Amino acid sequence: MAEAQNLRVVLVGCGGMSRRWVEVSRELADVDLVGFVDIDAGAAAARAEEYGPAASHGTDMTRMLDDCVPDIVFDCTSPEAHTEVTIEALSRGCHVLGEKPLATSMEDARRVVAAAAAADRTYAVIQNRRYDPH
Repeated sequence: MAEAQNLRVVLVGCGGMSRRWVEVSRELADVDLVGFVDIDAGAAAARAEEYGPAASHGTDMTRMLDDCVPDIVFDCTSPEAHTEVTIEALSRGCHVLGEKPLATSMEDARRVVAAAAAADRTYAVIQNRRYDPH
């Protein structure tokens, strides 16, 4: 029987909230963060360095998805970017785990739900501070 491969993940949006995503990902034995994308090249490089030297980083999400071929995209972008990031990732065969809110309008919410259905991929939004005692 073939050994299971780790899930390959690209994290998009390397601002403050992404630090916790990196910390949690390090604790998950079956997850490998393989790429970091941000509109600020320095932020992407810094987050990649925190994770480890083997991770790619850059400002072009499309190129990163092509180069890294992830299974999942973690969307840690600002709410205004969620729709486009999610639809692009889904269209490339990735599942998406994102931060709240799902979208900034009902029209965009319907678009991402339809894109997930069309791609036969999961799009989930988490409340990542639900169990934070602070």
